[in-house]
Amino acid sequence: DIFATKMASCRVLHSRGQLLLSRGVSNTVPGPRKLSLALGAGCVPKEEGKAGEDAFFASTPLAAFGLADGVGGWSSRGVDAGLFSRALLRNAMESIRHRDASMHQPDLPAVAVQAYEAVRAARIRGSCTLLLGQLKHDNFSTLHLGDCGILVLRPSEVLPRFHGGTVTTAMRILYRSSSMLHRPNLPRQLSSEEDDLSSFVNHYDFVSLRLLPGDLIVAGTDGLFDNVGDREIRSIALRHHEGRRGGGTASSCPAFMASQLIDRAADAARAPIEFGPGGKLDDIAVVVAEVQDREPVMSGGLLENMME
Repeated sequence: DIFATKMASCRVLHSRGQLLLSRGVSNTVPGPRKLSLALGAGCVPKEEGKAGEDAFFASTPLAAFGLADGVGGWSSRGVDAGLFSRALLRNAMESIRHRDASMHQPDLPAVAVQAYEAVRAARIRGSCTLLLGQLKHDNFSTLHLGDCGILVLRPSEVLPRFHGGTVTTAMRILYRSSSMLHRPNLPRQLSSEEDDLSSFVNHYDFVSLRLLPGDLIVAGTDGLFDNVGDREIRSIALRHHEGRRGGGTASSCPAFMASQLIDRAADAARAPIEFGPGGKLDDIAVVVAEVQDREPVMSGGLLENMME
């Protein structure tokens, strides 16, 4: 199937999997500098024709996104872990929506607990990793459990070594998550088999950052970060930034960058580079968010693969 999206002057076609673009503004109350997120997101299952076990959402009105990677080992018990990951994110998004108007700062730990309890109450079997992110004003918060990853980048000028040289731009890392593993290939996760919430509340990472217009957020399941190194992601992000600074074209939209990352990860999974990342055939879910000054609210703006 071919998916197309058009928002403002940006139009992107992508035939490998879901690829969408959303651009707008979060519903925030008066306060510090009000920023918004332009969002691109997509997901490519490792097996064509199947929904896969990765789930994602990216909501422009909420300035929030989430990723969950269902643990494939459940298939040996006849359980589709994708049902668990998608249900968890549906409940997380609804919890964020209900809290958004009354909260001055994101409370993602409470969101995750509420979503986890809802999935357990529904007796959905499975387990998954989890990553959530939300922007309020200029404060970005992210919650992370397992081996999904998030990379927050800021374009920074690099002065020349000698007088008269050219000033260049580099993408500085503001924050990079690290994987949380019990052992190799066994990430910490939310599971239907747990008796209580201790596996989550005792181990998640919760980080807040002050962001500026132009900052870029790249989040993905391990299908991205196991197959594409941080250096290459930063290089792709720099090209995106330079395209935006040059006036902006379809190739400088967050959706196009998400497309590049998905394609690169899928290619590397099947044809890894010697002594480099790659070679892990897996579902790949990616969210790219670009921080912008506030713009008029646009309707819609939800990207997801959570619906059954």
